Amino acid sequence: DDWTFTLGAGVAYSSDYEGSNDYDIKPLPLVEVSWRDVVKIGSLSGPPSVSFKFLEVQGPKPKDRLKFTASLGYVGGRDQDDNDALLGLGDIDGGATAKLAVDYQAQDFGMALSIGHDLASDREGTTLNTSVRYGFDLGSARTRLTLGASSTWADGNYMENIFGITSTQAGRSNLGYRVYEAEAGIKDVGASLSLRHFLTRNVGITTRLGYTQLLGDAADSPIVSGQGDAGQFSGLFAISYRW
Repeated sequence: DDWTFTLGAGVAYSSDYEGSNDYDIKPLPLVEVSWRDVVKIGSLSGPPSVSFKFLEVQGPKPKDRLKFTASLGYVGGRDQDDNDALLGLGDIDGGATAKLAVDYQAQDFGMALSIGHDLASDREGTTLNTSVRYGFDLGSARTRLTLGASSTWADGNYMENIFGITSTQAGRSNLGYRVYEAEAGIKDVGASLSLRHFLTRNVGITTRLGYTQLLGDAADSPIVSGQGDAGQFSGLFAISYRW
């Protein structure tokens, strides 16, 4: 069929902010509409977005392919009331993010490269993400385990907006933060493990565990080194229905 619809719900386990050592469990709605696997609208594999696959090249084997996509999505902000470590730093509004990505699949091995730019003035900046993955079936095609690793580079604007401390913020903070300038560099590396199991042809369960290690100026930021943790865990459990 030309159209595919997915509805589901789950829970996500993540830190209060990037670099926090406090965690929350939050509900996670899953909605996606796909047309010929070319246009996708929804939040099935990440924040809400609209993506368009503008080029795909098939390889010599059935699973081999190279595809290029462009997307426009929404990324959430950061509220200074979310955590005591953020008090006095002001809020960071969420906003739109534009992204270009290339993804290569060779049988069970895959790799991806994407460049994203935040369009919201509060978090304007550019990131470059690279990732590799290896997936294999457990017993049957209904159950699949995927191992992944990733790394993210961020420019100076992103690093300063998320991890920097201006003189104004230092003066307003009740935790005595020093002025801190975060420069461009490798922001983090991460690893993940995900398990997908289809109970029926239409009903699937997904479980995902992840770990991200902040590096460089991100890890040295006062909101991380002084009040948080450079090692970040995450988790997800979701059930969905696809037709």
